[in-house]
Amino acid sequence: MDQTKGVMRKIRIGAFITIMLIAIAVAVIVGREVQLVVVRGAGSVVASGSTTLVQSSLDHTSGEPFTSECVQRLSELVTARNSDDNSMLFRVMDSDGRVVFSTMAEEIGATPEEDEFDDAIAGETYIGIVDTAGNSALSNINDERAIEVLTPLQMPGTSEIIGVVETYKPYSHVAPSARRAALIVWIPIVVGALVTFAGLSWVLERASAEAQEHEQEVDSLSSRLHDSMLSLEGQALGTLQALSAAVDEKDSYTARHSLGVTNWAHVIGVAAGLSQAEQATLERAGLLHDLGKIGVPESVLLKPDRLTEEEFELIREHSEAGARILETIPFLDDVVTVVRHHHECWDGTGYPRGLAGEEIPYLARVLAVADAYDAMTTDRPYRAAISAEAACRELLDCSGTQFDPAIVALFVECRETAS
Repeated sequence: MDQTKGVMRKIRIGAFITIMLIAIAVAVIVGREVQLVVVRGAGSVVASGSTTLVQSSLDHTSGEPFTSECVQRLSELVTARNSDDNSMLFRVMDSDGRVVFSTMAEEIGATPEEDEFDDAIAGETYIGIVDTAGNSALSNINDERAIEVLTPLQMPGTSEIIGVVETYKPYSHVAPSARRAALIVWIPIVVGALVTFAGLSWVLERASAEAQEHEQEVDSLSSRLHDSMLSLEGQALGTLQALSAAVDEKDSYTARHSLGVTNWAHVIGVAAGLSQAEQATLERAGLLHDLGKIGVPESVLLKPDRLTEEEFELIREHSEAGARILETIPFLDDVVTVVRHHHECWDGTGYPRGLAGEEIPYLARVLAVADAYDAMTTDRPYRAAISAEAACRELLDCSGTQFDPAIVALFVECRETAS
């Protein structure tokens, strides 16, 4: 009997160490990815503000956008912008890479080597983190690290790229938000790990009691414990559900919305005759489909007015950001494509890849209908909910353009019975 208790104690200690190591590894990986999402969001805001600042100073009439008057106007605007503690290094290069304006006057006219310049002049925005130590060009930044942003500069009203705007912002301005986002990830994962251990401990206690009463069942005990360890993947899903609910720290609507989407996706999946495995994947995707919003600023998520083009672009990034976070968790491989493509449209006008028709994964098409219906029938800061009947009419109106017609028809048919 004492030997059995000793074995149980060792198993319990081993299980605790294993669960906590897995939880820490997942928290580190996911937390790092979430921090990158926050940095990309901050970089996008910096890119938008910097290009807007430069475009407001350009000469639109002479054919030479970077005139001396333009540079003077830009210098005054940047000086005013950097008058508080939000100062940043600022550089504007023409299409040949020559510096036409810089907060460091000695750089003007030079052609610095920038590895990302070619990509930026081709139309891609680069966002990264650099160390300032030992970099004389960044000596004016009072921080050990900085966010570097290179973004293409377009002539307003045209698609012509006339240069590149390079901005360095102290990382310390973003670090608190990145730490908060990481903490929001760590807390539910650690709590989920402790809940998992508590559940496993309960199983062990029950198994131990039965072993004491029925010595002959000792041989089967190891098998049952093995089954319990195999259930850790299911317990890990509970951790991910807690991670989804963590988005509620930024937007209370999102967590409730995820549960609603999961419910309607389940209704469609049952009507469509999906397998148990497909249903499980669909429901996980429903819970986690808006996970990427953890990196979107609260000022955008909760804005009661119409979003600007830059703000809407941040919202559009949430499906790709959520997929990147979930890619770090092996047992959620099947969920990644559903989360990534749940905003694709049947006619190819959606995002992030512009897939069309049956190119879009079937489960993502199901989730798109469930997502739209729940969004329309719940209140948001910028509009009131509409009735179920009106939402169904809207789905039918968008059938064949935004949504898969067959899925819309299936949902409309089964909704009344399910509700």
